[in-house]
Amino acid sequence: MYAVRRRRPLFLAAFLLICLVLSACGDNGTSAQNTPGATATKGLTTLSVCQINKSINFFPFYVAQQQGYFKAQGLSIANPPLLQVGSKVVAGVEGGNCDIGNGVMTDVFSWVKVDPSARVIGAFMNGFVVDVVASKTLEQSAHVTATSPLAAKVAALKGKKIGITGPGAGTQALLTYLFKQNGMDASKDVTEVSLGSNNVAALAALKAGRVDALSFFSPIGQAAEAQNTGDIFISAVRGDIPGLVGDVHGVFYTKQSVMTAKPQAIASYIRAVNQAEAFIQSNPDQAKILLNNYLGLGQSVTNAVYAAQSGGIAKTPQITQAAYTVAGQFHVGAGLIKQIPAYCSVIATGTIESALGMSVTPCQ
Repeated sequence: MYAVRRRRPLFLAAFLLICLVLSACGDNGTSAQNTPGATATKGLTTLSVCQINKSINFFPFYVAQQQGYFKAQGLSIANPPLLQVGSKVVAGVEGGNCDIGNGVMTDVFSWVKVDPSARVIGAFMNGFVVDVVASKTLEQSAHVTATSPLAAKVAALKGKKIGITGPGAGTQALLTYLFKQNGMDASKDVTEVSLGSNNVAALAALKAGRVDALSFFSPIGQAAEAQNTGDIFISAVRGDIPGLVGDVHGVFYTKQSVMTAKPQAIASYIRAVNQAEAFIQSNPDQAKILLNNYLGLGQSVTNAVYAAQSGGIAKTPQITQAAYTVAGQFHVGAGLIKQIPAYCSVIATGTIESALGMSVTPCQ
């Protein structure tokens, strides 16, 4: 655990180091290609997938696995290694250790600055699933609650220790954005404590008072409330942050070279995810059971997660221009990018539409 006072991306320099680390970690199971079960089943095409963590962002992928949609589409996909931070997932795809990365738009916007061949090939989640979870002590001492005005809640975070997954991640970006929107600088006005994507460790840090709040992905807020450790203080999916309404967040991506080399497999992956998303929308009771198996938090907590987040689960892998623009504006507002890359240069609309059997329309 370490504190981060100021974000220094150094993305390009870090890229090579992470790629080397991933290449050297095959014996530890961090490379999808060396994961047990990654060898193609006879008659199936193997795709290697890397993923950040086990959050609701990637629930449709789990459903596609459990319901057999990948296999039905002719694919053999092992359980993806969970690399904890998005930059490692990007590096896995960039370095050829992973064909596809299950990540978030924050990773994509950082990646496309150094590799314009980066392509998003579908959405998992149309909702920013990072919440700010405050300890009971913080709320009581600052005389604020989850229902207080947003500006008052952000002001209450000033000077506090806030847990994030890591530098440059969406969890840090949310703090940067919120403080900037309220005339402050998160890199100076709070102490950001990097905890990785470990929910258990993050909740323990909040309970022990090592941090005053967490900027973390769902389901940590629901788990904190169930344990009476803290409250979901600021939530984008609840509508607390106007600038994030309609955002596309959880996505899956690859490189143009992979799309060119494995077009049928990429199309099959998109179709399988589409089937999973349709299943979730049409079978809420079964979806809740699968979500509980996925998160392992108990059905009551899972039901709370589902109630809060299910509206954001993508109904289709397609990503609209509007959702992309909201995501881009957020990242500009958070200072992660200076301008939004052209929609058609990042979102592989033609590939997505073709995979889903739709008429391919020219990207505007």
